[in-house]
Amino acid sequence: LLQAEINKIEAAHRSVFVAGWRPFIGWVCGLGFAWAFLGHPIFEWVVAVRHLGVAAPAIHVDDMMELVFALLGLGALRTTEKLAGKAK
Repeated sequence: LLQAEINKIEAAHRSVFVAGWRPFIGWVCGLGFAWAFLGHPIFEWVVAVRHLGVAAPAIHVDDMMELVFALLGLGALRTTEKLAGKAK
């Protein structure tokens, strides 16, 4: 209960450095997936077509998948709470 109270206080804070860590994680995962599934393949294709011989860093998405699934699960739980009328 104490941790839940701390979470409420942090979420209500006006500073993005206090209340913005959850969105930051979402942004990092979103950018990581954008690079892994769009940017990196397009970059590799351009390098192959132009015979540039350079390599771009690949992102291992396994760890990001766990984090995104956890965030989506928490979001689904929050939506369930709201639909049940237990949250504002």
